[in-house]
Amino acid sequence: MKRFEGKVVLITGAIGGLGMAQAKVFAEEGASLALNYIDVGTFKEDAAKFIAELEASFGGTHKAYAAEITKEEEVENMMAAIVADFCHLDVLVNNAGVSINASSWKYSAEAWDKVLNVNLTGAFYCAKHALVHMREKKYGRIVNISSVVGVTGARGTVAYGATKAALIGMMKTMAREVCQKGITVNCVAPGYINAGIMSNVPQEYRDNDVIPSIPMGRLGEAKDIAKAVAFLASDDAEYITGEVLRVDGGFAM
Repeated sequence: MKRFEGKVVLITGAIGGLGMAQAKVFAEEGASLALNYIDVGTFKEDAAKFIAELEASFGGTHKAYAAEITKEEEVENMMAAIVADFCHLDVLVNNAGVSINASSWKYSAEAWDKVLNVNLTGAFYCAKHALVHMREKKYGRIVNISSVVGVTGARGTVAYGATKAALIGMMKTMAREVCQKGITVNCVAPGYINAGIMSNVPQEYRDNDVIPSIPMGRLGEAKDIAKAVAFLASDDAEYITGEVLRVDGGFAM
């Protein structure tokens, strides 16, 4: 039996490098997927195409849900729709995130608000409303995508680093609150990954600054994060809660 057969997994910010890699791992292991996206640009079409690819490759039933996770009403409605469609929700992966970089003394209030709203407030709303259903079922797994930046800090990432550190604090509190309800809450802290935000980093900076700082001498791949997320979301990790799993090639040792 596959690890996620019969399980329903919600991934926020699912139409992107990290989210799509996670979706493939979960689908291959038998999960039914609820893929969240924000309805801008071509994301609606991209989500439909990706679901068709997942079903062709791995089978199963998967659905996409447009919701702005910074708006609590939209999150609540999304959770209700998922439970109506699939009858339950077993796993939440708080994957959605943004980064706007600038030195602290130059950082605008608008950028600060946007990063905090998506990375922290949105994750809180999703966890809050997922827990309503998970507590009722007395089973659940929540995995937040934090970052080694939330552990070590990094120049120019004042808002991003603050949110990723805050996700760890939020996770520890929630883990204590629900651990006797059959629910675990953990974080995966990616290092420098060859996907997502790193896609916009100039190659020269990657080669001269980023890669030399990683003991393994290379960037990670999206699948490395996906496998770590799947582990913490599985029953193989049923006695692990309140933990931060770094996947960073030794960067934060």
